[in-house]
Amino acid sequence: MKEKLKKLNESKLIKKHGEKIRFVLVGGFNTVLDFCIFGLLANIIGIDKVIANIISTAICITISFILNYKFVWKSEKSLKATVIGFLAVSLFSAWVVQSLVIMGVTAVLGESGLNKLIAKACGSVAGMVTNYFGYKFVFKKQPEEEKKPKTSKK
Repeated sequence: MKEKLKKLNESKLIKKHGEKIRFVLVGGFNTVLDFCIFGLLANIIGIDKVIANIISTAICITISFILNYKFVWKSEKSLKATVIGFLAVSLFSAWVVQSLVIMGVTAVLGESGLNKLIAKACGSVAGMVTNYFGYKFVFKKQPEEEKKPKTSKK
C-alpha cells in the first residue's frame, strides 16, 4: 500500500496538477458541508437565504482554512501571515460573490427550496473560482525580490 501511494505521489499527473486536485477535493468536501448547513437553515428552519449563506459559509471557512493551509497548499508561511489574507478572500467570495449570485439566480428562477439550492450551487462555483486565484496568492511564497547591488554614495 505504501509503495502504491509513493508511486502515485511521484506520478507526473500529481506533480503537475496535485495542487489543483487537492483544491478540488477540499472544495468538494466544503461545498457538500456548506450545502447541508445552508439547506437545513434556509429550507428546513426557514432562515433568510442570505443569512443562511453567511452562517453556513462562516462554519465552512474555518474548516477550509485548516485544510487549505496544511493539505492543499502545504504552506510554509506562518499562520499569522496567511489568516488575514485567507479571511479576506474567503469572506469576499462567500459573502459578496456567492450572495450576489444567490440573489440574482433566485430573482430569475424564484424562491422555491430547489431554486435556492440551484442558486447556492451557482454561487459556489463562482466562489470556488474566486477562492482558487485568491488562495494561490495567499498561501504561495512570493519570489524574493532580486537583490540589487548596493551602490555607495560619495
